[in-house]
Amino acid sequence: MEEKIGTELNIALDTAEYLREKSLDLNTGYDKDLSQWRLIIRYIGDIEALAMDYSVEYTELLGGFAIVLIDESVIEEFASDSRVIYIEKPKLFFQARTTINGFVESCMNVPFYEYGLKGKGITVAIIDSGIDIYNSVFMDDNGSVTKIVGIWDQTLYGNPPRGYNVGTFYSREDINAALESDEKLFFSEDISGHGTAVAGIVVSCTPEVDLLIIKLDTYDREQSDTISLMLGIDFAVRYSIDNELPMVINLSYGNNSGDHNGNSVLERYIDYVSGISKITFVVGAGNDGVSGRHVQINMENESFYRRDFLIPEGEKGINIQVWRNYQDQFHMFLQTPRGDVIGPFNNLNVLMKYSINDMDIRVLNSSPSPINIKQETYISIIPYNEFIESGIWSIIINPQSIIDGRVDAWLPVEGSTNTNIRFLTPSESTTLTIPSTTDKVITVGAYDSNSMTYASFSGRGNTVDGIVKPDIVAPGVDIDVPAVGGGYTLVSGTSFAAPFVSSAAAMLMEYGIVEGNDMFLYGEKVKSYIISGARQILGISSYPDIRVGWGALCVDESIPKE
Repeated sequence: MEEKIGTELNIALDTAEYLREKSLDLNTGYDKDLSQWRLIIRYIGDIEALAMDYSVEYTELLGGFAIVLIDESVIEEFASDSRVIYIEKPKLFFQARTTINGFVESCMNVPFYEYGLKGKGITVAIIDSGIDIYNSVFMDDNGSVTKIVGIWDQTLYGNPPRGYNVGTFYSREDINAALESDEKLFFSEDISGHGTAVAGIVVSCTPEVDLLIIKLDTYDREQSDTISLMLGIDFAVRYSIDNELPMVINLSYGNNSGDHNGNSVLERYIDYVSGISKITFVVGAGNDGVSGRHVQINMENESFYRRDFLIPEGEKGINIQVWRNYQDQFHMFLQTPRGDVIGPFNNLNVLMKYSINDMDIRVLNSSPSPINIKQETYISIIPYNEFIESGIWSIIINPQSIIDGRVDAWLPVEGSTNTNIRFLTPSESTTLTIPSTTDKVITVGAYDSNSMTYASFSGRGNTVDGIVKPDIVAPGVDIDVPAVGGGYTLVSGTSFAAPFVSSAAAMLMEYGIVEGNDMFLYGEKVKSYIISGARQILGISSYPDIRVGWGALCVDESIPKE
């Protein structure tokens, strides 16, 4: 039964709440007021009957996935039910921090002006931090009609969309009424400005698209999680199906919670829903290219492998994920900056607990699960007081019997912790964040369109099994974006490279589906055409490349020529 429960959830269920609160991610999904957990499940059969048997609330998603609200006391019994395939807690996401000065550089001017491709008839769903509806870039020339067809604000309770039990939905009519009124009739806001910037790039490049905005719930935290994101994706896909609309879904969030090979619950879900409507997914590759958060070890039957990582002063709880082939046998240890060595971590599906130097350290080796053939070792380091021990830590591996030999370890993504946390000898490859490692999405890295050179911060491929990622790069350095309250602000990051590709996808889908040139021009076909039109980047002569994939976005070259 243990293999059906996600590793982090297994650890969280055996960790006191006061310690979970100090950790980076172990308390994510726990509702303190209700003393219940919000969890993601994969199931078979009748979800209503399953939920009734265990007195749980649920939200049914597409593809045999669901979100449940469940008492901690019944989780193990619930997981042991034959109708439950897999169950895990949500995991935090972090924004990957160009109009539109990347418009010409992305070869959008010819399709825009000569072919008239401006996104008409295409809906672009922005799943992010919300939007400033009063920014003029989201209105028509008269400033009274919005380009937004709807907003689902998951943070405002009262009027959720049908089939969901959180948030409030605002229709286009609601938004237009707010624009025409002198009173404050609209309460959905974009606090960070991230979603406004992303949406602003899309409508600046393709001004005739319809925007569908999903503002992710933060559940009283600063960050959103995988449950919020899966709900948002589910809503967008159903909106596309119900209204028979071709759609682009833009995701500019990421984490390191998984094997970086497309096998997380979120990635499996995205792969499934990408094939049930005329949808194209676009995902930013993340900004961990040179953050030092990943290390790869290629083992042989030698004596020891040691990889050091730095924890600076003032760092709160962190976690480390180590992934390997299940057939490889080795002893793993963790050494603290004071020289204390704990381990070996040999128990399988049994939580190993250590109390040392005012810290709680927990380690769990998972066996392969119903959704992943690989083995995960999850290490949680939590301070009893305020901070964990600073200095050089080490992961030490003593091989016993090696067949495959590859081991990958990830620290949390940059932005979730102190910037200076890093492996001292990091690997340059596989620094993409999840879900950009999903097979069927268009994964977008960033380049500097001013110099036509790769942006060093941009997440690098490939996936662990060698699938080419990123697929493409787009402008993502020093880009002016629309700001909350009006005006523009200067930003960099793959978050803002992704919407250029979302606009490119909207142009191609308009050309194919709306104009009747190719009714199947969406999804993988859009990805193929975008790849075929890619331009070379200075200094890179061989493609695909782990930094830039197939090259820089060029929409004009991506449109099929008769």
